Amino acid sequence: KGNQHRRVAYYDNELRENILHEQELINDFQQAIKEEQLQIYLHPQMNVHGKMLGAEALVRWIHPTEGFIPPNRFIPIFEKNGFILKLDDYMLEEIARVQAGWLAEGRELVPISVNVSRAHFTREDLAEHICEIVDKYKVPHEVIELELTESAFFDDKKVLLNTVKKLRDSGFPVSMDDFGAGYSSLNSLKELTIDVLKIDADFFRGSDSLERGMLIVTEVISLAKKLNMKIVAEGIESREQVEFLTAQECDLIQGYFYAKPMPVAEFAEKYNV
Repeated sequence: KGNQHRRVAYYDNELRENILHEQELINDFQQAIKEEQLQIYLHPQMNVHGKMLGAEALVRWIHPTEGFIPPNRFIPIFEKNGFILKLDDYMLEEIARVQAGWLAEGRELVPISVNVSRAHFTREDLAEHICEIVDKYKVPHEVIELELTESAFFDDKKVLLNTVKKLRDSGFPVSMDDFGAGYSSLNSLKELTIDVLKIDADFFRGSDSLERGMLIVTEVISLAKKLNMKIVAEGIESREQVEFLTAQECDLIQGYFYAKPMPVAEFAEKYNV
């Protein structure tokens, strides 16, 4: 199915098992939200001196019978069936709720980035929809960063540009995730005004092409600074990488070198936000 050039295929019971498992996850999704099985984890973003200045919100599904279900097992399914829109809204509302709680406790807020999937950018009232969710909790817009992937640029460009402008005019910082993983990165930067550029982790992996990767990262950081964008390097795991990024005056570092993603309560206790 889905491959018109393949005339012969062999049945494998694993195909049936995968389909059944996908359907089980789809059936369990609504209950997962009601029972708070979908938990928010925060991945700290540090400056080159090791000070926490922000975080990225990630989702973790703790299923009552299956236990931990990694995101790569359910997010692609939800992107296909449209549930990703509900997941986006859930994540945004939970982060707004967390920030509102910290605000009420007198804690200092830091920006937390929340993913807005490609599918969401098809609606022309997305900016108003996001404002409605966040304003319900009276949270300053500048502490919720809205993260889009470069692939969103391949859809209705006019709607995307208009939505991003309205979001930025409303005070939300907008970031582009996984920069360099797509095919038209520079073209998207030419037309799309954003605040934060997140360099894809693949640039920092692999020994054979590492030197070329570092050359590209150096130029990307230089370009971003000229465009008045903040830079976040993702997937950083070694001191050598941190020293390199320090020399390049990278703004923020996200990766296991400093910290793994952690539950909200642990994040708040560790960094005293």
